[in-house]
Amino acid sequence: MGWFSSAISSVGSFISSACSAIGSVASKIGSGIANVATSIASLGVSLAAKVGEAIKNVGISLGIIRPEENMEELGEKAILSEKTPDDFNSISEYIDHLRNDVVIDKEKFDSLSDAEKLARSSIGASITLKGINEKLDTIVSPSFMATVAAQDLEAKEIIGTIKAYKEKNLNTDDYSLYLKDELSIDESHKHGSALVEAYQKLEPELTTEQIEDKVMELKS
Repeated sequence: MGWFSSAISSVGSFISSACSAIGSVASKIGSGIANVATSIASLGVSLAAKVGEAIKNVGISLGIIRPEENMEELGEKAILSEKTPDDFNSISEYIDHLRNDVVIDKEKFDSLSDAEKLARSSIGASITLKGINEKLDTIVSPSFMATVAAQDLEAKEIIGTIKAYKEKNLNTDDYSLYLKDELSIDESHKHGSALVEAYQKLEPELTTEQIEDKVMELKS
């Protein structure tokens, strides 16, 4: 048990260091960005990486970030900038500022510890997620992104789900409850119907029965 407890403690310390690094720059990046970034880092290295990748893919699909950009560098630029998202009319303008006006010291960046890199990738993912929320005019949390990332959903499926939930006035944080059958029968039916409509738009060539089977498979 000793080595196992030590490993758990080490992972906890690593995540704690990343969260502390985020907290130390909260005034530079804004409390909203910092809070979401902390939530992402708290997921742990593996899931945080998957969440960051899912957010990046959605961000690329929506034109918020470019394929060649990465979350770590975006986070580093946010820390280096003298401006916060509040200084801009939109998160898109803020990202343009980071992209065009802030230069990274490559040597210092490459020498960052793994915990510092997790902090920066989480900040970059938080900024991009804010851009997604702005673009889709909704509120998507890290917990929802963690759920869809764990399912390995494609960007178009994630966007389709977010749009469907918004149209039906459903909370995306309840998506995981739907998957685990922890909603009432009535609420579960609403979620199921929204997802069927979402996938019908994504794959119109499939029959209704095939779509319903696909939605049911989301629970497996």
